[in-house]
Amino acid sequence: MNPYRRGRLASIFFVAALITSVVALPTINSSGSTPSNSWTLASTPSPTGSWYAVDYANSEWVALGHGANVAVSADGVTWSEYPAPSGSWQSVAYGDGKFVALSSSTSGPEEMVSTNGTDWTASVGPFGLWSAITYGQSHFVAVSANGQIATSSDGSTWTTTFSRRLDDFTGVAFGNGRFVAVDARQGDTLLSTDGVHWAFYPATTSGISWGTVAYGNGNFVALDRDGSGEAGTSVLGATWSLNQFSPAQPIDTVAYGCGSYVAGGSASSSGNNFFSSPVGSSWSYVPVPTDSASTWTAIAFGGGQFVAVDIAGSIASLTPSANCSQITPTSPQQVSGNIHNQEVWTYQHPPKSQGTSPVLRYLVTISNANSSKTCNAVVYFEPNCIIKGLQNRAVYYVTTQAYNKYGYSVPTDPIFVIPVASSVFSAWAASSETAASPITVQITGIAANSLGIYPTSHVTVHVGSKIVTCIPSPFGQCLLNVANPGTKTVTIYATYTGYGHSYRSKTITVTNH
Repeated sequence: MNPYRRGRLASIFFVAALITSVVALPTINSSGSTPSNSWTLASTPSPTGSWYAVDYANSEWVALGHGANVAVSADGVTWSEYPAPSGSWQSVAYGDGKFVALSSSTSGPEEMVSTNGTDWTASVGPFGLWSAITYGQSHFVAVSANGQIATSSDGSTWTTTFSRRLDDFTGVAFGNGRFVAVDARQGDTLLSTDGVHWAFYPATTSGISWGTVAYGNGNFVALDRDGSGEAGTSVLGATWSLNQFSPAQPIDTVAYGCGSYVAGGSASSSGNNFFSSPVGSSWSYVPVPTDSASTWTAIAFGGGQFVAVDIAGSIASLTPSANCSQITPTSPQQVSGNIHNQEVWTYQHPPKSQGTSPVLRYLVTISNANSSKTCNAVVYFEPNCIIKGLQNRAVYYVTTQAYNKYGYSVPTDPIFVIPVASSVFSAWAASSETAASPITVQITGIAANSLGIYPTSHVTVHVGSKIVTCIPSPFGQCLLNVANPGTKTVTIYATYTGYGHSYRSKTITVTNH
């Protein structure tokens, strides 16, 4: 182990539990494969449905919508229609040898199932206004517009595993061993590793109205449906970095394939476009191939091509002109490090996938509202670099990216880090404005074991009469906002037990003005 290193994250999942804010980061223009500009409309006679969902499985495309028919195609260009149970079919997913479609209405059949894409049988499915469905970890997971999440292992017997009527879930995706659901009403996100037990992450940035989410190449990407032009990226699905795309328009669907995300939706004052991006940060666009007033409701990738459907009955396909073997890496894993006076040492484990070319280097960025600094880490065991010239007790956020000859990975989820002059276990807080103002408490100097792993037991922080807890970050620190201390003078100290030793910081006193 590098002698300067003090800690490493035992499990990457802890990062999601430590930081739940949306952090706006500088956009790095990433190179990589993007689809061609040529979308092809389905050949005539084309299906005439009002399409809301499309999927690809077993060398077959299936489109369905609000009506009594489905469309099936082997190539995404020539389609045939078949009768199906009438319903408001809003979503479809394939798994366990069958297509499962769910309704966005509580009137009529709630579910229909097909093993071949052409013959469908209605069934009693989960009751709700279902907006999206996905399959992973041997489970179907569906989300609804009235805040429900339902899970099924066989596509027929469903269990409600989460319910919050304040939410309007518009999308769900599976990847990196987890399900991620997004909400349009408040900008919330939910995370589950099994589709049954869910961690809830309320939005901390106002105005976010997620319309869709997809997973690809180690990264979740969500887009705003209200026309704000916001695109969010997240490795773990809890912390989201925001980027703008232009011209802004409402986005209802996104899919990943051949090294790119492709998204679409409804028209805005600037027109109606399909957007594409290698990693979800910088986006390019092309006009839709038909009526710009239409709403494109679903996009999927399969058989080497993208297929998009709209509510006016249009179906379009796109075969990427890029070489699909030119893929950027996934993000580095288990970013951690140690703290020194006015500097931070960062370490990152290699990504799960180096893409289709070897990783050449890593780019580390540390930033706050006042400054942004970068350094490059070379490729060797535990690649690391040092960023100097930082301000002690200032809060920064660290991200890292892997790079191969085809471009950069998406940045890792931001991790807070606080430079300090001393490595002694301590609590610190600045004076607050009033007794009712929140106090921001920094806990630093938490010790790792001999393997460089920080304790998983909670650190207990005493703030006046209040007691709060945290799990140490990958840099051995905690950052807490404690609301309404309530008295003019507040005493603060922290305790924890790690690897057979008990620790207690010195008591400090904060005076409210």
